[in-house]
Amino acid sequence: MRQANLSQVLTLIHQHGALRRSDLTLMTGLNRSTILDLVANLQKHGLVTQTRTSGVGEIGRPSIEVAASDAIVSFVVIPRLGEITIGVVGLGGNVVMRQRQALPEGATPEFAAGLAGEVINQLKKTLGKGTRIAGIGVAAPGQVRVKIGNVRFAPSLGWRESSFAALLEAHTNLPVRLDNDASLACAAEQTFGAGAGFDNMVFLIGVPGGVGGGAVIKGELLRGHHGYAGELGHMRISDSEAQDYSGIPGTLEAMVVRDHLVTALGLSDADDEQLFEALRLRHNEPDISELLDRQVHYLGRAVALLLVALNPQLVVLSGFLEIHLELRKDQLLKEIQPQALPFALEGVEIRPGSMGSNLLPVGTAELGFQALLQNPLGFELAKA
Repeated sequence: MRQANLSQVLTLIHQHGALRRSDLTLMTGLNRSTILDLVANLQKHGLVTQTRTSGVGEIGRPSIEVAASDAIVSFVVIPRLGEITIGVVGLGGNVVMRQRQALPEGATPEFAAGLAGEVINQLKKTLGKGTRIAGIGVAAPGQVRVKIGNVRFAPSLGWRESSFAALLEAHTNLPVRLDNDASLACAAEQTFGAGAGFDNMVFLIGVPGGVGGGAVIKGELLRGHHGYAGELGHMRISDSEAQDYSGIPGTLEAMVVRDHLVTALGLSDADDEQLFEALRLRHNEPDISELLDRQVHYLGRAVALLLVALNPQLVVLSGFLEIHLELRKDQLLKEIQPQALPFALEGVEIRPGSMGSNLLPVGTAELGFQALLQNPLGFELAKA
């Protein structure tokens, strides 16, 4: 019971940010003295910090706020088409640092694990005194066997049946957990971002390696029988023979392609911020306008299908898909309406993601923190 209470309190602080002890009492249903004891134990083990608020605008004595400690960190590894990002995220949700490395075309899992391990071992030396490490999370762009850390198929990277978690553990001597990148992003957006407070959500994200997604049903991430549910980018929405990275023709991923926008703008190696800035300036140019219109047409068709199938309260568009919502929202809604049942549209909100470039690092770090949150005082943290 005590372990469960410690887990509940630390998880609430981790997910909600700084909370007053009185808030924790209300949220958990535990009494004040129990919360005082639990928080004291978490602080003793360096997992949380306590600070007194200024008291301005409050009645009575100033409150004590409890926050998760960013001296507890998780490493994150995010391999994508052409690049791999390695970062450090604190238990309080702050992205402490990140490095983006080029990933050569055809790079093997062994090469990527070696490169990530080398960077992690270098970053460990730069962490502050007293920093402790919960583990490493890996966001894989494809289907994974979560329980054993196996990448079944990452089409944009050409990886098949790779024991990537074991490879990375061998280079770092740290525990590694692995999951699908879009599922991690979906869970993070629902917990920390635009989806907070929504129990039924559809999530679509566009990245350099394609389009992915996920769904939250009654507050739970939709996983399916083998854990592969949520591959929304591979829904076929067109008779086009254009193929996605998995070789399936006419899918959302095949019809709404980030590289097409980058090429049309004459950019190279552009991040989303650079891409968005260029599109805001040039989206009315004939060729670029036509391309955006075409992509919004197919994006609207996909969203309509998902509304009918899943009946969400909220649709979140993230990554490069956010710019379609910003520049062509009215058109997107017009594309959706005739392709969905009227009842499926009632009360649905469509929002951009709210976490920007921190979305996937924060979501991936949850894998590293998972065991710690389940057993705060019993999980052994590694020293930096």
